[in-house]
Amino acid sequence: MDFKNIFIVGSMGSGKTSIGKMLAKNNNLSFLDTDHEIIRSCGYSIPDIFEEFGEEHFRGLETEQLRKMNTIENHVISTGGGIILRDDNEKLMKDLGIIIFLDININSQIDRVKNRKNRPLLNNKSLKDNLLSLKKIRDPIYKKISNYIIDVSGKERDQVINEIQKII
Repeated sequence: MDFKNIFIVGSMGSGKTSIGKMLAKNNNLSFLDTDHEIIRSCGYSIPDIFEEFGEEHFRGLETEQLRKMNTIENHVISTGGGIILRDDNEKLMKDLGIIIFLDININSQIDRVKNRKNRPLLNNKSLKDNLLSLKKIRDPIYKKISNYIIDVSGKERDQVINEIQKII
């Protein structure tokens, strides 16, 4: 491995956490999830943080979490879908490792998230419109900052892991 850590980025439902855990296990690496670390450190769920303090506060917590990781190595780190919305976070991730974007098409994404209730950015309008709106903003950023792009649409976890193994 010619890098310190592997960051997994992508839209909600792309499999960042499940793929990250499997990838870490298969490579004898440690696993971290930035959302889980934020929940653990502040004691609030993600929806509660959004409701009580707002999205901007949450984005600040993501940046703070990445800064805390400046000394870790040999980790697979799954991130929240919006972590890429701050330029500081892109730089922090690039300084700390490589970035893999798990790209997912809209139909596969809808299938994966349609029954989830803990998604604060999906509570307003129709699911498909909301996801398309997020994809329009975020996908170009994911593509720009990532070292590798893996299409996860319609694939089993093992297939995705095998593709990642070939590039790392």
